Amino acid sequence: MLVSRGTLEMAAQKINEGLEHIAQAEKDLQTGFLKWKPDYNSAADEYREAALAFKNAKQFDQAKHACLREAVAHESNKALFHAAKAYEQAGMTLKEMQQLPQAVRLIEKASMMYLENGTPDTAAMALERAGKLIGIVNPEKAVRIVIPTDS
Repeated sequence: MLVSRGTLEMAAQKINEGLEHIAQAEKDLQTGFLKWKPDYNSAADEYREAALAFKNAKQFDQAKHACLREAVAHESNKALFHAAKAYEQAGMTLKEMQQLPQAVRLIEKASMMYLENGTPDTAAMALERAGKLIGIVNPEKAVRIVIPTDS
């Protein structure tokens, strides 16, 4: 597979951009003499931007980690809906990596957070997405995800 020089340069640029966002997020989480609390909201935004940059560079493992860190920052800020969205994005990134069981676990976690947040319609859509993902390799599990039993 031939890759053009421009493509490689763009990927390198996106990776550097992602790393810069990670560094800024870490800075936002630091406390000090004049800054007593971490800025979880700003850190989450930086992690989201980092994830996007890594995805554009096809660095899916780094993108997944950035999404997970974004989710933790949102959880620390008590923003369950946004944390759930980040977990769902991490799951979709795992899908790109062909790690379907792990992807489904994260999307199921997102669905539970949507329910805790009081958005059952979004939870249902997430479960439907998870069912479609796992249905390719495990149809029985897909049915259990989409149509849970009480037993």
